[in-house]
Amino acid sequence: MESVDLTREEERAQQAPGAPEGGVTKRKKKFSRDDTVFYYAVLAWPILQFIVFYVLTRVNAVLYSFQTYDVLTNTVTWTFAHVENAFRLMTSQLEYTGMMGTTLKYFALTVGIGTPLGLLFAYYISKKMFASGAFRVLLFLPSIISAIVMATIYQFFIERALPEIVYKLFDFRIKGLMENPDTRFGAIVFYNIWVGFGVNVLMYTNAMSGISSEVLESARLDGATGIREFWFISLPLIYPTMTTFLITSFATMFTNQYNIYSFYGGSVPSGIASFGYWLFNETEQASSRAEYSIISAIGLLLTCIALPLTLFIRRLLNRFDPSEGGAQ
Repeated sequence: MESVDLTREEERAQQAPGAPEGGVTKRKKKFSRDDTVFYYAVLAWPILQFIVFYVLTRVNAVLYSFQTYDVLTNTVTWTFAHVENAFRLMTSQLEYTGMMGTTLKYFALTVGIGTPLGLLFAYYISKKMFASGAFRVLLFLPSIISAIVMATIYQFFIERALPEIVYKLFDFRIKGLMENPDTRFGAIVFYNIWVGFGVNVLMYTNAMSGISSEVLESARLDGATGIREFWFISLPLIYPTMTTFLITSFATMFTNQYNIYSFYGGSVPSGIASFGYWLFNETEQASSRAEYSIISAIGLLLTCIALPLTLFIRRLLNRFDPSEGGAQ
């Protein structure tokens, strides 16, 4: 009898004026004062860090591009001359035009080679093939150990150990790969591809491991080989993860120093420096605020190049998203 009365009460609630469609009444969840205080306390610290260390620093960097600071009088004057000077340097000075070409080569090689290899390694590990666990540790190891330590170990190997190994095996003397001007660029590219595997392979592997086993089993029953499974199933299903890394790579193209500072410190041979290294090194060596203006102006111009390029690549990659039906 009690259940019948409850049912009638529910029917009356459904038929009452203002009742929501479907007769489902929703109750708003009320937060207590303690819950509200805790909620804002948790959010306050990361928001404050974001404002201070991201927003304000970047706004300040932009303002530096239009300021001339007089060290003697401690005064600031506003001018557009630093941006004009930065544009002239980047378009006419051989040092800066060469640096632009070097940066683009670093980017093209590390992304063009590292991304396909990272995807293949991730597929191999996700399928739990022979020694996949060992590969996972070896590829992720550079991300665990300090960058300076890894760079030192790598440099010692290619500068001292590798020439000795070649001499012992082939009775032939070679220069260290960093010492030889013909091989130092390739040695840096190889190192960046290797150390870049860690996070990329881990994320790709996790994304591939999340693919439904039923989908993979169905593909095998239809006669799909490993290559076809990788190309037509794994890649489309991890497309969002892959595009995220690609878009991030384009966004950081001109700020990535490609570990050059770890190898050479503040003195780098000709033809090796990237814009990311130059910005870091010049800022680190600046002796006063007056030197920040031209550095900030060049950084601002590089942002004007990277921002529209990144947005274009994002739009292009989203257009070819398999979940949206491919190219429209």
